[in-house]
Amino acid sequence: MTKSPSTTTTTRSSRMFIMAAMFCTLLVMVQQSVAQVANPGFQEPDGQRRDQTFRVQYFENSQIEQSYPGTLRYYCTFRGKWSKRRQPVDFPKSASWSQPVMISHSNEYRMWTGTETATLGVESIAEEGFATIITNEFNNAGAGTKHLVLGERLFNTSDSQHMPPVNVSYAHPFVSSMVKMIPSPDWFAGFSDWRTINPVTETFYRRIIIQSFPWDCGTDGGQTYTALDRDLDPQVPVSRITRTTVPPNGQYLDPTSKYVPIVAEYDCKLRVGEDGEPDPYTGLP
Repeated sequence: MTKSPSTTTTTRSSRMFIMAAMFCTLLVMVQQSVAQVANPGFQEPDGQRRDQTFRVQYFENSQIEQSYPGTLRYYCTFRGKWSKRRQPVDFPKSASWSQPVMISHSNEYRMWTGTETATLGVESIAEEGFATIITNEFNNAGAGTKHLVLGERLFNTSDSQHMPPVNVSYAHPFVSSMVKMIPSPDWFAGFSDWRTINPVTETFYRRIIIQSFPWDCGTDGGQTYTALDRDLDPQVPVSRITRTTVPPNGQYLDPTSKYVPIVAEYDCKLRVGEDGEPDPYTGLP
């Protein structure tokens, strides 16, 4: 039996509609597998690590498996978000950032956490902006640490800088960082224990944007940016500065006094191979 022209046209249209729908579904699945807006617990199975100390604005997965034997490095751009426009209360005239410190390490090392008291190295960065003691702690940590890099001082708190690359590996997949907010008693920005391996895909992240809150080191009792030195004895655990824990004058609150905006951002991208070797993503050395 010969089909009528109208039946043939209807069948062809139905097939085209189904194929278009399948293509759109496939496209969405691919996009979701490559680039995702992270949820708060994106990088850690429950109960396996300290409380998360940062917010993830965006991440992409790579195809580099966690057991990759070659050289892996993250190139991170530090972006200052601390400004009089965003955090107007008592904003200091000479505000600046100290040298950002970034360390890659294993599960055995802790640079700082949001639940414990600070080490002398962390206290030195938070109060004075110096990385000498934290460098000594890094060197004495033995197999627990892998790489330490220092950025440059920034005298404009809204500026950005490209930090030196930090090496990671399967044995040392964690990265932590901190930078002093100058002037301040012991307030800083940064993140702790970012695990560069996605536990679901068991691959390294290709790119991630980490947003940092302001933190109180818990070693000085000053309540203003330019307060005189007032050491706490005993010191208290490092804590995040939130709307309910800001100093009495309301430093770090947004112009509406409703919340504490982020003060810094790290945009980190994975680079595979030694210098001069072609990157598998770009083909460039």
